[in-house]
Amino acid sequence: MRMARASASASLVDGKIYVIGGCGMVADSQNWGEIFHLKTQTWEDWFIPNMDEIHQSVVIKEEKKVYVVDEARRVSYLSPGNCKFWTLRKMDSKPGHRSDWCALGKLLYCRDSRGRILWCEPHELDWKQVKGLEELQHLSRSSASTQVSYPLKPCSGTTSFQYDICRLCSNSAGNIVIFWNAYLGGLELWSAEISMEKREGCEIWGKICSCLQI
Repeated sequence: MRMARASASASLVDGKIYVIGGCGMVADSQNWGEIFHLKTQTWEDWFIPNMDEIHQSVVIKEEKKVYVVDEARRVSYLSPGNCKFWTLRKMDSKPGHRSDWCALGKLLYCRDSRGRILWCEPHELDWKQVKGLEELQHLSRSSASTQVSYPLKPCSGTTSFQYDICRLCSNSAGNIVIFWNAYLGGLELWSAEISMEKREGCEIWGKICSCLQI
């Protein structure tokens, strides 16, 4: 990169990596964004308006757009192919903290501070809970970490453990994958793969496909 950055947003679209922010207020809008071409291994400038510190970013592959949420929870989206930038009137204004935004098809998914998996339409940002995963709601507030008491029936009978969910992402199969520590402060890392299904009434239901210790 031409500009020193920390915690920048990086998104891969059509063989190019679009890097946004991470350089604080020292940078002007001419070097706030950069593009790396994987084929030629070269960088080029990407002129976009300066924003507050990036909080989340996610690529909608079907629309070839990058959605960005800044520190003030303002939502913008970038169309890299057309070098266009829009700020939406919608804001991520619902209470609570949401992490690990990712996209499956044309929908966004994330995890919230209460251990739930949420989904929404990108243009609406009306976050709703994924149904069918009520086990993930049994929270323990004994520590600052998000913890879930979750019976892993698909792989360990009726045994229940205490979990510290640390990551949510999507995989190449088009499913959501979550990771957690089996015990607070421990090194036993587990993961579960969850498929998503849209049912009548515009609801999204999740089904646990598998879980395993890593």
